[in-house]
Amino acid sequence: MNIHHSIYIYALKGGSHQAFSYFYEKYADLIYSFALKQTKNKSAAQDIVQDTFMQLWKMRNNLDSEKNIQSLLFTIARHHIIDLFRKQVVEVDFEEYLDFCEKRSNNHSIEEKIYYDEFVAHLQKSKSLLSRREREVYEMSREKNMTIQDIAEALKLSPQTVKNHITSTLKIFRQALLK
Repeated sequence: MNIHHSIYIYALKGGSHQAFSYFYEKYADLIYSFALKQTKNKSAAQDIVQDTFMQLWKMRNNLDSEKNIQSLLFTIARHHIIDLFRKQVVEVDFEEYLDFCEKRSNNHSIEEKIYYDEFVAHLQKSKSLLSRREREVYEMSREKNMTIQDIAEALKLSPQTVKNHITSTLKIFRQALLK
């Protein structure tokens, strides 16, 4: 372990912005390269660098001056990358899929038509899991393209209640469609 690093870790534990800047300048580019290689996305890599150093700052009081900070930073970054991939796997953007299928020409292959019909059937089945109010809000929002404010006024609900219905509906759809 580098004595120089130990001094900066000790200073960082005390809340030193200079020590934080030292580690940022030393490791940010390395972590960015690592994150970019894993995610293949510049914006995601930048976010991972930012999140990694924010987490370092939050956990600064618990740092051990004898431990390797580079390894700690890469471990934090790796966990953020894993979290990013988990979110991507869980997100089912069925609305974009429906739009894509509807915009394509009528020259669908039989296989595409079967997949699309199966997907629509699952979507309709998932809609049956919704309460009457959730179904109503979903249809107004996604099928009639009404704004949250318009839905709230039409149903005499608060905009936040409409947002909550949409969020819970999409969660139900994701769970049902992932099965």
